[in-house]
Amino acid sequence: MRTSQAINAVGSIPKAIDGPCAWRGSDLAQKSDWIVHWTSAQVVELERAAEHFASTGLALENITPESFPLQNLSSLIGGQLQELLHGRGFVMLRGLPIANWSIEKAATIYMGIGRHMGSLRSSNGKGHLLGHVRDQGAKVEAGARFYQTNKKLDYHTDSADIVGLLCLQKAKQGGESFIASSMAVYNELVKRRPDLIPAMFTPYPTDRRGEVPEGRDPWFEIPIFNWYHGELSCVYLRHYIEEAQRRFPNAPRLTKEQVEVMDLIDAILQEPGFPLQMAFEPGDIQLLHNHQILHSRNDFENWPEPERHRHLLRLWIAPPSGRPLPDYFASRWGNVTPGDRGGIIVPGTKLSVELGT
Repeated sequence: MRTSQAINAVGSIPKAIDGPCAWRGSDLAQKSDWIVHWTSAQVVELERAAEHFASTGLALENITPESFPLQNLSSLIGGQLQELLHGRGFVMLRGLPIANWSIEKAATIYMGIGRHMGSLRSSNGKGHLLGHVRDQGAKVEAGARFYQTNKKLDYHTDSADIVGLLCLQKAKQGGESFIASSMAVYNELVKRRPDLIPAMFTPYPTDRRGEVPEGRDPWFEIPIFNWYHGELSCVYLRHYIEEAQRRFPNAPRLTKEQVEVMDLIDAILQEPGFPLQMAFEPGDIQLLHNHQILHSRNDFENWPEPERHRHLLRLWIAPPSGRPLPDYFASRWGNVTPGDRGGIIVPGTKLSVELGT
């Protein structure tokens, strides 16, 4: 895989990715057509669907489109899914009145929306379908993942087709979200350093952070850029790539060219006008197509009161209409079947929804 697939990819890749997915933040910062505002009638429909789900007695991990029925909203959600998969690769759904809802009701509506897009995937080794992104006092140096801290997150992708974030509480200061088109990054890489193209398509060992599936190494290997069936997909987690080099002597060593690829990616992402900044407000749902979007956040400071701490709810979603992926993605994603891939499953994982942590 480290040689033959990279050569095959380099022999067929385009010189540039065109279309709405290859955007720059400066082109979108003054626009608002990527923000969808819920109407009062749509909120009522969501609340009625939540009431119907509550009447079924089902556990949240078993929510389905049938148990969370949407009539008028199904076309809107389908349209946003198309924008994610075939458009700019991101949307913001704004205006859910979560201050009026319990966390259970907010989670039901959020998961119901996600379930109409695809299956929900475990975002950690504990099997949590609903992730809690907030400062838990954990230390990355001790093996924690960044979402458990208040530290800055560098640009990265998640291990699912789509990642969603619902804002329950924003920080006292900081915590702004930044996103960037990995397709635009690719275009710049090819234009500036075409000699690095082979290194973009060779595998990078990446630390699993202790969430190791049965029979797997504590790291996985996937190229940063992957060209398959006419689609370019990006996988990037630099900190965890470097951690694999530090922690695992048996992991393949990075080449000088691979390090140069990461250095140039990071430099491009810091250029003014390249990323798009978003400030979360309570009730916002940000949805990103991981294959085409990199995301990061600033570090943040919380309010003294625990109930006012920055708190986002995360979903990982696998739509059945997702793009084809090469077989080697299974080393991280479990399998590559659209609608049934992505997420983290380790020995003993049991899918669940935790509302309190």
